[in-house]
Amino acid sequence: MNVLTENPFIIVDELIKKIKNEANIIVVDFHAEATAEKVAMGNFLDGKANIVFGTHTHVLTADERILPKGTAYITDIGMTGPINSVIGMDIKASLKRFVTTLPEKYKIAEGKCMLTGCIFDINEEDCRIKEIHRINIQ
Repeated sequence: MNVLTENPFIIVDELIKKIKNEANIIVVDFHAEATAEKVAMGNFLDGKANIVFGTHTHVLTADERILPKGTAYITDIGMTGPINSVIGMDIKASLKRFVTTLPEKYKIAEGKCMLTGCIFDINEEDCRIKEIHRINIQ
């Protein structure tokens, strides 16, 4: 992704320090391109956030786990949208954009949809994650 003017690791650490005494559960959505960036963020926030999930690829990954200090992690939580599509967008419009390299307005695809993501089972007493369940409904 584009070069950032600020380091997201430092920023999220500062934000969590500000809210940790006000929030029982901290969830971080890390929108990043590379898997390595997301895995690094998950490990960086292990024990600081309850849940860290990645977004951007629109593909539900199969690497959900509870990290050593108790943070629930998955590299990408997937998408909700049309199955027969290019990450939710109309296939013809998307292909035209890639093949011609000319700007083409994206439009949402139509048809049968899917819902992907995770359900996080949280212990009500200490707010620790007990289990993670991937969902993929079509």
